[in-house]
Amino acid sequence: MRGYGWRARIGHIYPAVVAETFMYEFYRIVPPGVTLAQTNLVIQSFNAREGLETSIKMLDQAAEYLAKRKVDIITIGGSPMFRLLGVGSDKTVIDRLERRFGMPVTTNQTAAVEAFKKLGVKKIAVSSPYPDYQNEQVKRFLEGSGFEVVNIKGASAEIEAIHELPLETSYHQARKVFFEAPQAEAIYIPCAHFAVPCLEDLENDLHVPVVSSTTALIWHSFTLLKIRANIIGHGRLLGSLSA
Repeated sequence: MRGYGWRARIGHIYPAVVAETFMYEFYRIVPPGVTLAQTNLVIQSFNAREGLETSIKMLDQAAEYLAKRKVDIITIGGSPMFRLLGVGSDKTVIDRLERRFGMPVTTNQTAAVEAFKKLGVKKIAVSSPYPDYQNEQVKRFLEGSGFEVVNIKGASAEIEAIHELPLETSYHQARKVFFEAPQAEAIYIPCAHFAVPCLEDLENDLHVPVVSSTTALIWHSFTLLKIRANIIGHGRLLGSLSA
């Protein structure tokens, strides 16, 4: 028996100095027996390159903290870090940390790419909380990973303001993005700081899969750990775990 994390202990490196939404949504989704062990980096603003670069340098130390706690997997948030480093940087970091610590490693970016491959989609509409310059980076990363971004819109929020967005923002914005590009085969809602309480409602309305950063990360973690959880009410991707 390993305490509350008797089924799996998910180690997570959270990019921002303060976390709130991700932890709430994680525990709202995962089944009993799965826990989160989290350490934070120092990102305070998308505009502050110094914070991004410092956080990148902290990744190995943060992963070591989690490995010493004997987590089952190390997951890394902070897609802006990997978008700054360029396409393929997530795989480089994953390879390095897996060799060093001998356990599976994934990132939000990696999980999203693998999720879309699992769903068999190529044309993606993106609904984010980001300002335009971050959306351009998201677009470049997805296109560099082999997908076509058919539409992308953001709420133009900075890090400290994302958690203040009304809960319904992700729902209404995603619908608008999709209706502007109905050829989209899936919707991507990046940023674990962005609340997505209505993901399954969106899927029911639009008849396409909807993937958020948090659902992608949970799905990929469970897939790597070979956990066939019965997760219902949180979208097609997580529902596929029990198939």
